[in-house]
Amino acid sequence: MTTMFYIPTKIISGVGSFAQLGAETANIGSKAMLVTGKNAMRKTGLLGSALAGLRRSGVDTMVFDRIESNPRSSTVDEGASIVRQKNIEVVIALGGGSAMDAAKGIVISAIGGKPIWHYVQTRQNICGDAPKLIAVPTVAASGSESNCGAVITNWETHDKCVVSAHCAFPVVSIVDPELTLSLPAKATAQGGVDIFCHLVEPYITASSPQPLTDDIVEACLRLVVRHLPDAIRNPDNLDARAQLSWVSTVACSAFAGLGGGDGSMTMHGMEHPLSGLYDMTHGDGLAALLPSWLGSLSDVRQLRLDKLGKNVFGEQDGIVAVNKWLLDCNMTHKLRDLTVDKTKLLDLGQNALDTAPWLVAHPKKLDAKAVAAIYENAW
Repeated sequence: MTTMFYIPTKIISGVGSFAQLGAETANIGSKAMLVTGKNAMRKTGLLGSALAGLRRSGVDTMVFDRIESNPRSSTVDEGASIVRQKNIEVVIALGGGSAMDAAKGIVISAIGGKPIWHYVQTRQNICGDAPKLIAVPTVAASGSESNCGAVITNWETHDKCVVSAHCAFPVVSIVDPELTLSLPAKATAQGGVDIFCHLVEPYITASSPQPLTDDIVEACLRLVVRHLPDAIRNPDNLDARAQLSWVSTVACSAFAGLGGGDGSMTMHGMEHPLSGLYDMTHGDGLAALLPSWLGSLSDVRQLRLDKLGKNVFGEQDGIVAVNKWLLDCNMTHKLRDLTVDKTKLLDLGQNALDTAPWLVAHPKKLDAKAVAAIYENAW
């Protein structure tokens, strides 16, 4: 089996590294669009700090602060139109996965010249020099700062799909754990579950596990398991925040596959229809699905589940250990708690198959009924 490692992003990490945003942007261009959510970055003061640093570095910056929690294709298209009209050279994502995904979509659409959903549907390769992307995560969760993929929702059809292109790799990512200190406990927990799932899904589904990949993933999982409860209970614990921030960056990057691991994030493909239709927070959907998804694989991946329990949690039963950890993180809820309509489960299962082509890599053959059964056990 041949694998390829490719990550062209310069990653600047550490407490205080946010101060380098202005200088790093100025090295790329003098006209920028800062992409962020509607309110959070203003309330925390991070938006003001970012704009001040950009101004000091001579970067003319406009703010595009309309990003939803599940970024919509129509919003991405609006941002891309502005980028083209104003000849923006740098798109800066400031926020969590939603802001970074939206910014990637804006870059892809701005370079390609067509609506983002065209690239979702056609997977057309695009090339172009501008705009460039800078990512500044303020949440330890998606790891979008270290890859070229984005998840976009078509609000007319409620399809939530992945789009990727090499031009959507950030040129620079600034990972400053201090930016996550203001994150509330619930959002911290949601993000931590997302990190855990980025790691555990390919770990469990791998058909040809490799020693190096397993060791990298297990080390990262141990850090999440240890530090997420600390960050939830003690939001000012900067060491816990720093560990989560760095693991988040690694977990959804090519680093996590070094050594030739071949697993797939099939539970993510099953969650996307839930947040696409119900607009729930991604981490909540994953937490609700996780015990059911693990249980559904116990007949074909028991050895992997045992290895998870032993090497990550120091316990015999991996599923029991995960459930205990979710309880410790106050993330034990069901799909019914997230307003999912039980009569829609079969439709949601079909949508997962239609929108997540990588579900063919699941260890067990999936049809709409099989996915719906996982939803039902999580309901």
